[in-house]
Amino acid sequence: MKVMKKALSLLLAVSLMVSLFTIGASARTTTKYQGKSLVILGDSIAAGFGLMPGSNDMFTQIFRMPHGEFVEKSWAKQIRDQFGFSQVTSVNLSRNMWRTDEYLRVLDPAFEDNLCEPENAMDQYISDYLMFFSELTKPGDTIKLSRDIQQAIRQADVLVFSLGSNDILTYAICKPLMLPFYQVFGRQAAVALATVTQMELKTLDSAEDLAKFALGTLNSPDLESCVWEGVASFKQNYNRLLGIIYALNPDVKIYAMGITQPFKDMMFAPGIPAQLFPRLNVEVIADVRNYITQKNRYRNRVTYIDCSDVGGYYFPDVINPMFFLRFIVAVHPDEAGHRRIAQHVAAALEAG
Repeated sequence: MKVMKKALSLLLAVSLMVSLFTIGASARTTTKYQGKSLVILGDSIAAGFGLMPGSNDMFTQIFRMPHGEFVEKSWAKQIRDQFGFSQVTSVNLSRNMWRTDEYLRVLDPAFEDNLCEPENAMDQYISDYLMFFSELTKPGDTIKLSRDIQQAIRQADVLVFSLGSNDILTYAICKPLMLPFYQVFGRQAAVALATVTQMELKTLDSAEDLAKFALGTLNSPDLESCVWEGVASFKQNYNRLLGIIYALNPDVKIYAMGITQPFKDMMFAPGIPAQLFPRLNVEVIADVRNYITQKNRYRNRVTYIDCSDVGGYYFPDVINPMFFLRFIVAVHPDEAGHRRIAQHVAAALEAG
């Protein structure tokens, strides 16, 4: 009996020590970043699109777009508050529909100059289109972001990089849809759109410029080709953008979020799963993960966060009349999805 009591006492003491250690470790984890600066550089998922109060239909959410707020119930706000990051110096630079291209436009004058060359008019048109909605819902937003972004990056202790989905999947959807409009009357519209997003009237200075601007490809690209074109562009831009970030702040700790998987439950018709989007989504996730973790020049400096288990809102069937009205919201995580992303980011921060 005495031996049993001693064994129980020893077990209780060990359990108490483990509990105290766990509490201590938890306290250290939650205060590890106390008062430090968190910067989020991302797209609509990081911005918290789809979480604004009210209806979840496309029109309501578009006109309630966040512009750098830490939206309630978003993973960005959960992480900021959970780890005690400064609410004064922490910044969410994320913008809806933005890709690496748009961030390079406000960070790299050489990139902007090249994009605005006449032969790149179609690419500029797509970029201006994606930037347009931020300007529509908050005029002057791009100019303000351009003014503040470098200082925000310079003061960051931790930067969570959450880009890629728009570079690849949104681009693949937008390009085939926009190309016919561009070829019919989009060249004139491109000038008008660029005037809005850049606050400057774009002019063509020579016959050569006019010819380059007027001649565009008449090929209609298929979705899969556009996806892999977007992947190649993302990889190139990722390198360039991280180089700029590290030049501004060599000591910043960067966490790169992987792409989510909103198309996994997409149905073509009742009981008939869609094939193309889910397959491409999975292939893109694996390819981007492989690039960031194994092939990229910054692979030893950046921590990758896998978010491939995060889906989106419920998808109506493709043949459902509500499909296109729900699509923009449906590809974003709901509140449960944001909690899951926050768990993945938290685990990486705790280990970092």
